[in-house]
Amino acid sequence: MNYRLSDVGPYPMMMEDCARGIQTIRHCAEEWNLNPAKVACYGGSAGAGISLWLGFHEDLADPDSEDPIARQSTRIVAVGTMNGQSTYDLRDFREWFGLPNLEPGPALPAFYGVESPEDWESDRVKQLMTEASSIHHLTTDDAPVYMTYSRPNTPVTAETESSIWVHHVKLGLKLQEAMQKVGLECLVTGPDVKPENDPYGSMEEFLIRKVKG
Repeated sequence: MNYRLSDVGPYPMMMEDCARGIQTIRHCAEEWNLNPAKVACYGGSAGAGISLWLGFHEDLADPDSEDPIARQSTRIVAVGTMNGQSTYDLRDFREWFGLPNLEPGPALPAFYGVESPEDWESDRVKQLMTEASSIHHLTTDDAPVYMTYSRPNTPVTAETESSIWVHHVKLGLKLQEAMQKVGLECLVTGPDVKPENDPYGSMEEFLIRKVKG
């Protein structure tokens, strides 16, 4: 699915693009011979973060819209991720890695339209960071998740490149912990992280079973 990136504009543009994609799929489901009740999302990196956001965010359907596509639901039945982000909140990154002065790196400022270091303490950016992060939308009726990571669970320091910590397996483990607390399924795999019980064996099989079940 194509979506605009932060070099075009800030959050929530890219999430809303993909939500519109889900709505379009449902609107065209009969023509395309699809089951509109069985839509799942998966992706890598940014696509993973957006998939998680769609899996947890409240329904963006507008039942009163004159646009028939906008009336469709944005909710999905399952999420698969590769090196995905359960949060885009700089406060979460700093807490989870134990680095209160962790710098945001090159991607997050554009994502939030941050123009100065002081912006990070503004109510606007703090609200956006909460809203953009799937883990902050978690409720008991959200989609199950299967997460894969390519790097091991190694320590992060102030010198670690942001491209590493923004794709770190700890982001999956933190989401798994939160989902298990509310009774939701979340499997996380990586070079040195394996679930105790994985009835699927792969993200692909997980998604197939969820859309067929």
